[in-house]
Amino acid sequence: MRYVFGESVLVAIYLGAVATAPAFAMTCTDRQQVCFAYCVKNYNNAPPCRATCGQLLATCMSTGCWDSKVTARQCGITKQ
Repeated sequence: MRYVFGESVLVAIYLGAVATAPAFAMTCTDRQQVCFAYCVKNYNNAPPCRATCGQLLATCMSTGCWDSKVTARQCGITKQ
């Protein structure tokens, strides 16, 4: 029983560490590349989608936050 409890604690710690790791690109330009890939995959690389990525990049470069309708607002992104 003690081993099951110990293993459960280790699994919980591991899952907590994985859940808190950032799941998004850490620079504005990296985040823009993710946006472009999304456009290719879901919108056949449509110009309006790519233009939106450009607007999101400009906002990210000034605020450090990426805020799109597709993803939750992400702040603390390096302005590069």
